Amino acid sequence: MKRKLFIAICIGIFLFTIISSFNYFNIFQPNGPDAKNGVLDLSNWDFERDGNINLNGEWQFYAGDLITPDNNPHTYDEYTQNLTTINVPGNWNNQYTEQYGTYRLLIKLPNNEKYGFKMDTIRSSSRLFINGVEAGAKGDPSKNMKIHQFSNEKYVAYGTGEGLEIEVVIQVANLNYHVAGIISPIKFGTSKDIEISKTMDVMLETALFAGYFLLFIMYLVTYLQRKRILYELYFSLFCLFQGFYITTLNEQLFFIKMSNLSLLDRSYFQFTFFHLAILFFLLFIYEFFKQYTNKKVVIFLCSLLIVEVFIEGIPNPILLLVTPPIMVEKIVMVFILGLSYGYIVYILLKAALIKKAEGSEYILMIVTSFACYGTLIALNFLFEIKVKYEPVFLFLTMVIGLSSLIGFRHQRAFIEVDRLSKELLRFDEFKDDFLVKSSHELRTPLHGIINLSKSLMEGNKGALKKEQQEVAVLIHTVGKRLAKLVEDLLYAGKIKRGEVNISPTPVNVHIVEEIIAEVFYLIPTSNKLKLVNMFPSNLPLIYVDEYKLKQIFFNLIYNAIKYTKYGEITLSAKVQNGEMFISITDTGIGIEEDHINQIFDSLYQVKGIESEGLGLGLSITKQLVEVSGGRIWVTSEIGKGSCFTFTIPLANESQLKAVEKPAYFPTEKNSMLLAIKDKEASKAFLDVPVKIEGKKGYTILVVDDDHDNLKILVNSIRSLDYTVIAVESGVDALEIMGNESVDLMLLDLMMPNMSGFEVCKIVREEHGLLELPIVILTAAGQLSDLIISLQGGANDFLQKPINLEELKVRIESLLSMKESSREAVKNELDFLSAQITPHFLYNTFNTIIGLSYKDEEKTREALQYLSTYFRAKLDFNGQDCLIPLENEIELVKAYLSIEKMRFGNRLNIEYEIDETIEALIPSMTIQPLVENAVQHGIAKKSNGGTVKVTIEKTTVGVKIVIEDDGVGIPIQKQYELMNERSTRLGFLNPYRKLKLIEKSSFLLESKESEGTKITIIVPGGENDESSINR
Repeated sequence: MKRKLFIAICIGIFLFTIISSFNYFNIFQPNGPDAKNGVLDLSNWDFERDGNINLNGEWQFYAGDLITPDNNPHTYDEYTQNLTTINVPGNWNNQYTEQYGTYRLLIKLPNNEKYGFKMDTIRSSSRLFINGVEAGAKGDPSKNMKIHQFSNEKYVAYGTGEGLEIEVVIQVANLNYHVAGIISPIKFGTSKDIEISKTMDVMLETALFAGYFLLFIMYLVTYLQRKRILYELYFSLFCLFQGFYITTLNEQLFFIKMSNLSLLDRSYFQFTFFHLAILFFLLFIYEFFKQYTNKKVVIFLCSLLIVEVFIEGIPNPILLLVTPPIMVEKIVMVFILGLSYGYIVYILLKAALIKKAEGSEYILMIVTSFACYGTLIALNFLFEIKVKYEPVFLFLTMVIGLSSLIGFRHQRAFIEVDRLSKELLRFDEFKDDFLVKSSHELRTPLHGIINLSKSLMEGNKGALKKEQQEVAVLIHTVGKRLAKLVEDLLYAGKIKRGEVNISPTPVNVHIVEEIIAEVFYLIPTSNKLKLVNMFPSNLPLIYVDEYKLKQIFFNLIYNAIKYTKYGEITLSAKVQNGEMFISITDTGIGIEEDHINQIFDSLYQVKGIESEGLGLGLSITKQLVEVSGGRIWVTSEIGKGSCFTFTIPLANESQLKAVEKPAYFPTEKNSMLLAIKDKEASKAFLDVPVKIEGKKGYTILVVDDDHDNLKILVNSIRSLDYTVIAVESGVDALEIMGNESVDLMLLDLMMPNMSGFEVCKIVREEHGLLELPIVILTAAGQLSDLIISLQGGANDFLQKPINLEELKVRIESLLSMKESSREAVKNELDFLSAQITPHFLYNTFNTIIGLSYKDEEKTREALQYLSTYFRAKLDFNGQDCLIPLENEIELVKAYLSIEKMRFGNRLNIEYEIDETIEALIPSMTIQPLVENAVQHGIAKKSNGGTVKVTIEKTTVGVKIVIEDDGVGIPIQKQYELMNERSTRLGFLNPYRKLKLIEKSSFLLESKESEGTKITIIVPGGENDESSINR
């Protein structure tokens, strides 16, 4: 039904155009008499009833004469030879030799009142006389081209009847246009009616322009709001220039304030507006129906239109020198416009009839109106067929259709967006449910992984090798990070569902100083960045959950650090309308405007910017602020930085009174919390350093500048039967480390002079994660987690206030891990030593057997040396995997003495050994390397060689050098030995054992035919086993 209605409208538009083309539009006006032989009888015409009338019919015409009338009745007698009649409206074109003449009409009136004449198009200049008196003119009709001035403006003139008659004389000249004469009807009526008609025409034209201009403003504003839909911009510009073009027609309102402009200059404006209107309409069609258009064709047509604007719409000096015939210009113009019109009509028909595009009914109405409009404009332009407001009506119909089509598309888009929005909301709920369920499902196996890896670290299932334990530690750390991400997902879901409990209390906003001090250590050393706290000292208390406030501060400050490489991060606050406005301002990269409204969405991350995490930080922050009764927003400028501002309500009087009691009460529930909220009310002081012996064989070092916390930690660790040492500074802690054997350290992050972070870095230079576990004490748990993740300095963290049970679990777990690590290294050393023993015995017994056939005395001496080895070996098995260096030297000397008996003069032995050195090394470390030198270096040379053993004290430890001048080792074999790809146990086992020793080194140097040199560095002067753990 709807389609049939639009088809009927299109047929009506088409018929309307046909009637207008044949100039039958006057059937809608009252019928009236026509002039005959220069006389129009209106004596019976009732102007009050019938209104105005067109002065159509046969006028007298004096061709080739410009007659100025006077009161002499015989004025025209001398021009009778040129007298003829001519139809008005009409043109004489080339019917006469001279392109000028005089029109004359005598009108018989019903009465002698004042009448008006509304002059329309006259080509191309005219002067009107009423009863012999000049009443109006446009241009200057003249026989001389130099004097002649052309103008086709419309004007109104008035005159009074005399003797119930009015004589109308019009001089017309056309010296430079292809159409000449009175082209359009002259309207005649009473002065009042003519004035009304003139006013109505002006009002109609003004209304049309206002309508177009309103569409221009409306669609331009719509485009500026979104800046994405180009067809809205092109349609707005099309309406603008079409509106201006309308004002250059008929009443020519555009030129009211430019009355001195010549006709040529006015035509420039008219052509410019018309071509630009078509240009932007073509671009509009291209953008609106882009899938049906050809970009190259559109570019070509746009280029032609722009060239045509340059030629016809702008004064061109070249065209002043070479002026083509007007008809040629018109044909070229119609050709270019015709191509553009034709392509537009083709696209519209293709969209409406072939592709069946949405809103095809509107498209049919548009294409019909547009085609008919173009037809009337072309007929008027080429053949001067009079069309007045018919094209305006058609164009208005087309614009209404276009607006309806755009509105239809917007409506469909709105419906689609509404549908997608509802669908997205439903998917968002599905996403939340999926994340929650997935997080719950992940949490169980993750906790299993964490607990199992913890059990492996602690050695509950048996001691692991060192590499295995390091893998277990890595699995445990990664598992904890994944568990933290899962907890963040669950936490975000709880906040969104309103399931997060908050416990607001009056809080001093200056707690942010703790966060600033700790987060400072997350700033990369390469970043020239300062954290500036601009909080006034006299800020009132705010009513908020303290833990949630710390979380908000941390998230915003850390977010600023991530995206700011240099400059400042400034914190400021002010009180206004019962709220505190807190701002975190940075000088970072800034946020693009398109992302401003999305950065607080869950899981949202700006594309193209590398970022850690899941994109939950700002989302959680926003929700925490909102559940705390505040608001949060951000302002930003690319390249200059961002400012995050949030509000928190102030604590009122009743809330302040409610917390005048102590923050913690001695109840069973909170008796285990190790915190002192009111430091002024309870000042503890310890005479540090202090050491309290415990029954268990582990020593824990506690470092904290706050004596209240220090005393509580000391008492707590003492209650667990561990030996505890307490100091108040990082410097004291490092001094204690040099004098005492420490098994675990509890280290406060924020201390004066030397922070816990700095202490941790120094300790890690000497002791590995497994050798000396470190637990960081911090005010912000999230921050400590990041320190562990990013810096790798601490094994674990505890957030203040500290829970005794949690502290106990952490200590026991880390000490179990340390013990397991020590046991693993010992087991590995035992295994390697056990591997060497049979190999050594096999070679030694072969030597003794060989000697027994030659020399009994030397055989007894060799057996004495062998007994020395057995005694040392038995001592090793009965004690530990590390032995004094002097015992290993005794083994080496015993072995070389046996080999000396075997090789005789072919083996030379040299010793440079500092007998005062005291050090512990793994058993069977030097002897197998010396054996390698003898068996694979010296023995393979026919003339033998020398083995030299050097042991000396250096600044970095004990230096042991085994060198020979044997056959040497090929480069490929050296590579295999150092990368443990060889089966030579005499080399590999010592090499592997030394790798387990902290601060040890192993260097192999060899050249074929020249010999081999092995240099070993081991820690010296230590009589404990601490060096075997890392």
